[in-house]
Amino acid sequence: MRTVMHISWEYPPWVVGGLSQELKSILPELAKKVRTILVVRGDRDEVAEIDGMRLFKSASSIKCSPHILAYIHALNVDLVRGASTAIHEEGEVPVVHTHDWVSCLAGVYLKTCFGAPLVTSVYTTELTRSKALDSLLNMGIFDIERHCFRKSDLVVVKSHEMQVHLIEDFGLDKEKIAYARNADDLISAYRRLQG
Repeated sequence: MRTVMHISWEYPPWVVGGLSQELKSILPELAKKVRTILVVRGDRDEVAEIDGMRLFKSASSIKCSPHILAYIHALNVDLVRGASTAIHEEGEVPVVHTHDWVSCLAGVYLKTCFGAPLVTSVYTTELTRSKALDSLLNMGIFDIERHCFRKSDLVVVKSHEMQVHLIEDFGLDKEKIAYARNADDLISAYRRLQG
């Protein structure tokens, strides 16, 4: 099985919300079964080992931004820089697996530039969080999510309700969606990409 590169904007000890704990509950187990690289934002560019994974931290190129969506785009450029370093050092283009809307654009860039197979995990969406697209911010986040989901080769969910939501509200095909609740489920999902 190919190496899998996970891209996230948080992973313990860099905690912003619940995503870091979600990843901490599954990635160390996955790393025991398949070569796993993790690219996250950090306080400086650095390569290290964590929980059985090769960790590539990317420092922020900007320290503040006038708007959250501008910050997200800059963050994704930083994550692509870290991922590109990993691809160069590892000598192969891995399966790319992004988590959350905040880091999913990096996966789209990597798919476009390197031809990497793209998997995106969806835990919540702007519609499930805010219940409406009633502001430019909500609509901007929704558009990022929709773009990333459509560009992904596979979208991973943990519930039937999320699958239905992605089909009805984002227009995804059922065949493009996989359930994964643990490392073994993820490995099965990755194998779908290999035919």
